[in-house]
Amino acid sequence: MSSQLKENLAYAWLPWWVMGVCCSFLLPLSSYQYWVMATVLLGLMAIKPGWRWCRNGCLLCIGVMFAIWRTEAALTHQWPLSDKSDTQQVTLIVTDIAQTDQFRTRFFAKVRLNDGRTQNWLVNDYGKQRWPAGSQWRVKAKVRAVISETNIIGFNKEAWALANHIGAEATLKGKRELITTKLNWTGSLSHWRAKLSERWQKQQAVYPQGVALLKALAVGEQSALPAQAWQIFRPLGLNHLVSISGLHVGMLAMLAAWLCGKLLHLLPVRIEQPWIYKRSVAVITAVIYSALAGFAVPTQRSMLMIMILAMTWRRGHLRSMQIWWLTIAIVLLYDPLAVLSVGFWLSFLLVAALMWAGEGTGQLSKLRQLLQSQWAAGMASLVLVAYIFGSVPLMSAPVNALAIPWFTLVLVPVALISLILPIPFLADMAAWISEKSMQALYATANYAPEYYPAHAPLGLWLLATIGTAILLLPRGFFLRPLCLLVLLMLLLYKPSRPLMNEARVTIWDIGQGLAVSISTARHDLLFDTGTDYAAKSILLPNLQAIGIKRLDTLVLSHNDADHDGGAELVKAKLRPQQILAGQAGAYPFAVKHCQAGINWQWDGVWFEFLNQPVNAQAKKNDQSCVLRVVSAGKSVLITGDLAKRGERKLVAAYGDKLYSQILLLGHHGSRTSSDAEFIRVVRPDYAIASTGFANRYNHPHLQVQELIKKENISFLRTDRMGGIETTLSIRSLQWQPLSQIKPYWQRKPMDKP
Repeated sequence: MSSQLKENLAYAWLPWWVMGVCCSFLLPLSSYQYWVMATVLLGLMAIKPGWRWCRNGCLLCIGVMFAIWRTEAALTHQWPLSDKSDTQQVTLIVTDIAQTDQFRTRFFAKVRLNDGRTQNWLVNDYGKQRWPAGSQWRVKAKVRAVISETNIIGFNKEAWALANHIGAEATLKGKRELITTKLNWTGSLSHWRAKLSERWQKQQAVYPQGVALLKALAVGEQSALPAQAWQIFRPLGLNHLVSISGLHVGMLAMLAAWLCGKLLHLLPVRIEQPWIYKRSVAVITAVIYSALAGFAVPTQRSMLMIMILAMTWRRGHLRSMQIWWLTIAIVLLYDPLAVLSVGFWLSFLLVAALMWAGEGTGQLSKLRQLLQSQWAAGMASLVLVAYIFGSVPLMSAPVNALAIPWFTLVLVPVALISLILPIPFLADMAAWISEKSMQALYATANYAPEYYPAHAPLGLWLLATIGTAILLLPRGFFLRPLCLLVLLMLLLYKPSRPLMNEARVTIWDIGQGLAVSISTARHDLLFDTGTDYAAKSILLPNLQAIGIKRLDTLVLSHNDADHDGGAELVKAKLRPQQILAGQAGAYPFAVKHCQAGINWQWDGVWFEFLNQPVNAQAKKNDQSCVLRVVSAGKSVLITGDLAKRGERKLVAAYGDKLYSQILLLGHHGSRTSSDAEFIRVVRPDYAIASTGFANRYNHPHLQVQELIKKENISFLRTDRMGGIETTLSIRSLQWQPLSQIKPYWQRKPMDKP
């Protein structure tokens, strides 16, 4: 291959194809036939001399078509979309080490369906039985499609499932039947990894945190780490290190190649072309270390990248950025769904930033080069991490500067050596070092602040990205002060608030649970928090994304996990000035009872509690807070999980005064709530059910749906629409989805309000 052809391939052709693959996942419709027509037309136009842009456009269209073709093929292997779970009797093979927490055991399995097809499933067992890796079982399971909650920001479960080729999520029911323990090669690999994980059992009692870290680093068993450990990794910016990541695979391969070079140098004979041996050792090391992670999808990509680098990185062969384009193209050719993985963007863009910033720094000292690299990695990750996760770990750069070499050059090699050489002393030493490392991280996390920027308009994000690229250039430009100003604008951006006499009502999509925020011109109220997981992973990041840093009032309707599971977390993070609850005695902190008669006014908006007195022995649902908010002649009524008996008491006490244009259906649309007389007295224009997609309770119940339809009420559901919001003002009610984009690969219906 001539040098000119290589230059064209790496710089002129591949980038357009790569951009086509990446951009395809933003399309609202696949429209495959139109892209074929565009490709043919641009290809014909590219024949004309001087029409180079047509060739580039043709390559972009080819990239789009390739990604759509592979994505639609992957979608055919997903479980059919349905509002209800489907009960199936299937045969499954456990393909990874099972992960157990306080509620359930989770594992990945290859499932053979009754029609002969196979799928990869994420399986939940609330009985917490033992599931040896590689074992084969006959089970009964409730199966549903993997559907994500959709709000302003947050983890997209559908994207994760596609990127990892997961076809469905299942919950086991009834008894199981062991079919065979005979293992194929994948089962043998998983069984081998499980056996390796058990080698630290003796050290578990003395060094519990250290052994958990060793398991995560050596065999990819991330579930061994407790939940509180993951909470300290986030503010430190270390989540990417606490697993068999691409960074570990690459650094360990480089270390092995370096050691191989030193050994070759010590040999009494001269070795011709030693680079062949060093790169071969690097590839073998990457393959073995990836096998320890069960060849998980992220490690497959890392292994592939190292193979490409080993074959292409020769002096004068290809420059660093050319290798970067070639590597990313081959990774996407192998699996275009990698674009949906957060790790894909973090790894490739950070590497690109290091290369971009490193151009022309060869004459600098090693210390200057190290500082330049840390500056590049920190700045490149700033915008990306803020956009994806909604937070900026302020101590990430200095912590990573120390943690990356410590994890990669000390902890990972020590963990692997203690596995390869099953000597008790080595296992004790590895566990002790890891335990001390975890203790140091816990201590550091106490002083590691996080900053939560509000979610800015897309244009400002794009400007900040361009500004970051300019800042990373090795030679200064007069635009640098302007770029810093753009970054500052992004980080200090404040979303607009409602006007006086207006209230913004947001119903968050948190799965099976309830969380409603109500904002006025200068105040914020949150009614319920959802589960602890939902509060941590969905609610808090989104509240901070809309600029809510503190709460004036937190209302906990009653003591049920899907309503107040995140109460302590919200209290700690958003520091509400007052907390009111239906069961005030259920909490270890100061709480007022939300009794009828409590009312107040914020910025021209009226708030009042309506719930009637009940006996202390009453069921939890009957003790739910009932909140009514009135602004500009419009109102919203929220009843928690109040049952029909409580609804009838409200009718008897208030009658037509209950009238509200918006009604949050009691108990997520369960038939135990939504009494027909109550619905007719409230006379809502909109009835809303906050439910999880295909939830096990079958909420909202069909009887409730029929009643709402019979009363000619508009019915809104978070499981089919995602998070939604409206404003109580003099204008007519207009509902807006929190997520404005629905790409073609997303299967959540996203019905229009």
